[in-house]
Amino acid sequence: MGSIIAAFSIILVITAGWVILAQHLLPVRTKWRVVALTLFLGALAPLPLLLMFHLKDKLVLPEDPTLIDAFMISLTMAGLPEEGVKTVAVLAAFFILKHFSVFHQQLDRATGFRLPILCGLAFAAVENMGYSLNTAVTDMVGKEIGNPLVVPLIRSLAASLLHASLGCLMGLFFARLAETRHFNWPAVILGVAVAVLGHTAVDWGLIVPVLTVLDRGQDLTAGEMEVLLPHFMLALILIPSVIGAGIVSVFVMRRRLRLVAAEGRLVQPF
Repeated sequence: MGSIIAAFSIILVITAGWVILAQHLLPVRTKWRVVALTLFLGALAPLPLLLMFHLKDKLVLPEDPTLIDAFMISLTMAGLPEEGVKTVAVLAAFFILKHFSVFHQQLDRATGFRLPILCGLAFAAVENMGYSLNTAVTDMVGKEIGNPLVVPLIRSLAASLLHASLGCLMGLFFARLAETRHFNWPAVILGVAVAVLGHTAVDWGLIVPVLTVLDRGQDLTAGEMEVLLPHFMLALILIPSVIGAGIVSVFVMRRRLRLVAAEGRLVQPF
C-alpha cells in the first residue's frame, strides 16, 4: 500500500510540474478554473480504455512481427483509441467553455491551444497510475532495477512529455476553434489526424519490443534482440521527431499570438 501511495504521489507531483510549464508556454495564461475543468475531463478520458483492455484477452503478437505489423498494432491499439477519447474530452471542454455562462468568453486562442495539452497530461497521469498498479510491469522492473517506483517516475517524465507534445500538435489546429464563430470542423479533423499519426509514430518502434519483453521477460536471446533492432532504431528516430514537432508548434503558436496582438494594437483608435 505504501508503494502505491508513493507511486501516485510521484505521478501527481510531476504532472503538476508539467501543468505549470504548460501555463508558461505562451504569454497568455489560461484561468485556473478552466485548467481544473480540462484536467478533470482529461482524467476521465482513459477510463473506458482501461476497462476495455482489462476485460479483453491479452494481445498475442504475430510470429516474427514486422514493422508493418507494429504500425497496425500501434495505430489500432494506441493512436486511434487514445487520441479518440482525448478528442472527446477536448471537445467537451470546448463546448462547456463556449456555452456555459460561468465560463463565457474564456475560450481564447491560447486556451484553445492548451486544451489538448492539459487533457493529454491528465490522460497520461491516469495511464501512469494504471501502469504503476500493473504487477507484471512493476515486478519485472523491481527484479531488474531493484525499485518499482522507477515505473511511475520514468513514465511521468517520458510518457507525459509525449502526450503533451501530441497535445501541442493538436492544439495548433484546435486554437482555430476560438477564432471563428462557427464550429471549425476542418481544424478539428486536421488536429485529430496529426495527433493520431504522431501517437502511432511514437509507439511504432516501441510496441513490439515492449510487448515481447512483457511476454518473455528477460529470457530473450541475442538473436531475438537482433530481430527487434529495426524497431528500436525506428523509435530512436520517430520519438525525438514527434517531440521536436511539438516544440516547434509552441513557437509557431507564440508567433501567431504576437501577430494577433500586434494587429489588435494597430486597429485601436487613437
